[in-house]
Amino acid sequence: MNKFNILTTALCLGMASSPLLASEAELREEIRFLKERLELLEKKVASQPVQPAQPAQAATSASWSDRITLSGVVEVEAAYADTDNDDESDITLATVELAIDTQVTDWVNVHALALFEEGEENDHLIIDEGIITIGNSDVSPFYIAAGRMYVPFGNFESNMISDPLTLELGETRETAIQLGFESDGFHGSAFTANGDARENGNERIDYFGANLGFGKEAEDGSGFDLGISFVNSIADSDSLQGTVTDADNLDDETPGIGAYATLRRGNFTLIGEYLGATEDFAAADLTFDGSGAEPESWNLEAGYDFKIANKEATFALAWQGTDEALALELPEDRYMAALSVGIYENTTLSFEWAHDDDYDSSDGGTGDDSDTFTAQLAAEF
Repeated sequence: MNKFNILTTALCLGMASSPLLASEAELREEIRFLKERLELLEKKVASQPVQPAQPAQAATSASWSDRITLSGVVEVEAAYADTDNDDESDITLATVELAIDTQVTDWVNVHALALFEEGEENDHLIIDEGIITIGNSDVSPFYIAAGRMYVPFGNFESNMISDPLTLELGETRETAIQLGFESDGFHGSAFTANGDARENGNERIDYFGANLGFGKEAEDGSGFDLGISFVNSIADSDSLQGTVTDADNLDDETPGIGAYATLRRGNFTLIGEYLGATEDFAAADLTFDGSGAEPESWNLEAGYDFKIANKEATFALAWQGTDEALALELPEDRYMAALSVGIYENTTLSFEWAHDDDYDSSDGGTGDDSDTFTAQLAAEF
């Protein structure tokens, strides 16, 4: 309240509470009285504490929102496939991902990922990942994670639109507990879960695995990453669960191993990965050519980064393959080429050609081949 308002209020109060003034002396006395009241009011207003303003509350909300990160990707694909028997084409909303990461405290992080893939999971949005991680890399190299996650079996890095055949064979999502570390380029972890593929129908936590790797990266982006991984039952992979004869009642567990190497130097990237079973499945669980199958897969890839019309671009070639994986409906050999261009910030237009050779008829396959052409528009945020 400014002085003018205070004075006006005081005058009004004084005049309202006083009779008509009879003389000049009484008028002077009344003015003196009003001045004294004005000084008292000014002192009272000045002594009142300042109330918190609304922007302070907004700052508190902003500090909470600063701990939450939203990210995601939307991918739309158009594909044409030419086989020996027929040809097919389609346009699909291939992927929608929405991730929420919250740094609850310096030691606790929560990660959740919602996923939609047209044609998968009955076209429903699913919670693909939900993980609580306890760790602080500034204090300790160790961390513990618990929740629904993709266990650390395989690496699956690729410049292609399509998933590599190593992922098609070995990717595994489970609700697990994982203990890991990262220090001086070394990284590794061990995990355990109640796997969906069970030996003799046992309902218990008996699925486990581990990985170990080492990598370095220079300031110019050059570097390398090497790693190995192991699981006690490769039948728990997402693809094999639906392929083995009776995943809930396996005759025996079949271990799996994986190894990968990635090298980046200048504009070139080289990727190599192998993943497969270490021994034959029981014939009652998974067969190939009349006996127990020992499925395996690999990916060899070379990529080159350059610019097109001042836009970042990558061209890549790959040779992928499998052995004794006919039951998974995977090709025996796959040859690929891909070109990706960053047409806008965080927006990429990609093209891919893939040539598949099926297993020979003597192995139970068709001996056919096919060519697939795919275009993908992807935007990340």
